[in-house]
Amino acid sequence: MKHEEDAFRRALKRNPHLNEYVNRLQRTWKRPIFVTEIPLDLKVAVMDEINVIYPVGEPYFVHIMKKEGEDPKYIAIEPSYTREDLQYFRRLYDRITSKVSLMEKIPTSQEEFISLLIKLTEELMHSEEGFNRLLNEVLLGKVYVPKEKRRFIRELLIRELAQYSTIEVFMRDPYIEDISCVGTNNIWIVHKIFGSMETNVSFKDEEELEDFIFRLTELLNKPATEVRPIVDAAMPDGSRLNVIFSRDISIRGPSFTIRKFTKVPISVTQLIKWNTISPEEAAYFWLAIEAGSSAFICGETAAGKTTTLKALTTFIEPHARIYSVEDTPEIYVPHENWVRTVTAEGRADMFDLLKAALRARPDYIIVGEIRGAEGYVAFQAMQTGHPVMSTFHAGSVNSFIRRISGPPINVPKEYIPNVQIVAVQQSVMREGKNYRRMISISEIERYHQPTGSIVTREAFSWDPVTDTHQFKAWYNSYVLEEVVAPTLGMEKEEVYQELRTRAAILKEMVERGYLDYFKVYELVSRYIEFGLEGLPFPVVIE
Repeated sequence: MKHEEDAFRRALKRNPHLNEYVNRLQRTWKRPIFVTEIPLDLKVAVMDEINVIYPVGEPYFVHIMKKEGEDPKYIAIEPSYTREDLQYFRRLYDRITSKVSLMEKIPTSQEEFISLLIKLTEELMHSEEGFNRLLNEVLLGKVYVPKEKRRFIRELLIRELAQYSTIEVFMRDPYIEDISCVGTNNIWIVHKIFGSMETNVSFKDEEELEDFIFRLTELLNKPATEVRPIVDAAMPDGSRLNVIFSRDISIRGPSFTIRKFTKVPISVTQLIKWNTISPEEAAYFWLAIEAGSSAFICGETAAGKTTTLKALTTFIEPHARIYSVEDTPEIYVPHENWVRTVTAEGRADMFDLLKAALRARPDYIIVGEIRGAEGYVAFQAMQTGHPVMSTFHAGSVNSFIRRISGPPINVPKEYIPNVQIVAVQQSVMREGKNYRRMISISEIERYHQPTGSIVTREAFSWDPVTDTHQFKAWYNSYVLEEVVAPTLGMEKEEVYQELRTRAAILKEMVERGYLDYFKVYELVSRYIEFGLEGLPFPVVIE
């Protein structure tokens, strides 16, 4: 705690706007707690009050405030600008944009552009007084900025020209999953720990909002206009952007949603700690994936399907050749031998990329999400021995079968048993907060030709009363006995014992705090190569 308090004092000294905010807060309520990191498993639902400030890269800070009986609020703490500050900014903005427009070589990355802006602002700003001020402005075309304001104005220029302007604080915050703006109303976010919250940030008028949307989409080479009012695009960091620009379509004004990309994926051990899945379910996936089974992670929107899919990729054999196919780059795998492909409008769609994947002869194909005709190609890949992992919109195994065999995907029912595992994940409400749970894992056993039906069996189910995951297929699992055991050279009894062993390993990793995605991959790889002797800790197998 002393370390955090020292960090708080230093932050207050460096950032007058933070100091002013905290002083104002203390006059009306109480001093907040300053933290540099929030535990991902914090039990928010049982907390009557929350009063936490954390940094997201100076000069930006976030205050999460919840008074007893109220909903939590997300308050962005950022510098405020006077009319005089904005005049300095506008003059420099005009000078810089005119210089950049005349340049032959345009920066190709955000880092290059920021470096260029720093260089240009230093060249174009001056702080001389008297006659020298006149000389600098008239003869040299420089802009006067008081010395104490130089850093302040430079940061504003970088934010507006090279970063995300009004929503910069949200894009910096690693705990935010979604950003939602509707017209000039306050922006809402979905926080990984505190859930859905209203913020204190909004656009001052529609003109500012429209200008922001146009500049952002233009940078992505998909400018939003009245002619093209709906835009879906991938942002440079991999986040998904959806824009509805026209008031004819979005009645409350232009709107946008950003689904943020997580740079370091959530690990399977973190999912176990959150009780999204159980150690036994994770061990089951570990064995099935090692044996080359195909699996679909199903669920509705915001169920955490892609998060779970990314977590499970650490179970793929370390030297495997992996080929991923996506509309927007969300999938991440830690393997070196990974071919990552993304659709390009008018040049290559999911169907094209999957056909190319088949020619590449990968050990595993990962499809971001199957929605259309590419599903048929994915099943052809499985038919020819290429295991596939993907996400899919369906709320049950029966819904999966109906949707995958109906239009527009139209996979013949005879092909469906090529997918051995269909897992369903949901967002569920417990203690006033949304949690993600793997509610079922079903095995697809075979196609029954006389009735035209698919034979399935439920291997795991989630009990909402006790919030526990039940393994219903002990000594009765089709995947473990008929797929995993023969592929990995095990007897039927032996494969269940191996599941116990791997579940115990994963439990031990959670208890010892091995929650980092890359560390989990390293330990899984060591076990695959060296067995229990390769692990840095003993494992007690029940």
